[in-house]
Amino acid sequence: MKRPGLVRTLKGTIIFLAAMVAVCYAVIFPQRIRETGMESAGVSWLVTPGIIAVSISAIPVAIALVLFWQICTEIGRDNSFCHKNASRLTGIGFCALVDTGYCAVGTVTVEILVGSPVWILGLMVCTVGLAIALAAFLLSHLVLKAADMKAENDLTI
Repeated sequence: MKRPGLVRTLKGTIIFLAAMVAVCYAVIFPQRIRETGMESAGVSWLVTPGIIAVSISAIPVAIALVLFWQICTEIGRDNSFCHKNASRLTGIGFCALVDTGYCAVGTVTVEILVGSPVWILGLMVCTVGLAIALAAFLLSHLVLKAADMKAENDLTI
């Protein structure tokens, strides 16, 4: 695949992911929290705080998508291996770690307060979050090494 096609595909994927995240955070998650609140009358007071807490977890996801968009823009400029992209990948890794930690704390909190078996879903989300963080940190290291090699080769005649 040529670079312009790759960049269009990647940016299209980012737009699709952003739309899916928006639907999840605006519709699916609040609806599921409200349903859980109705099923358990003793925890109905947790509906609004729950929706707010889940909405906060969208912030690192949005930041990661913006960083990924910026990486794709650099790829479009034929500047894939640069220090900026390495730091953006590190930023994506930290976003994944922050969101994973936040999810773990939220899962434990919900388990304690509600007794709902959300820990299974929380464990899956945390596993995926850790895998994304690991991949982003690894790619950051590789891009940094490649950027250094590129800079070294640019200096040689």
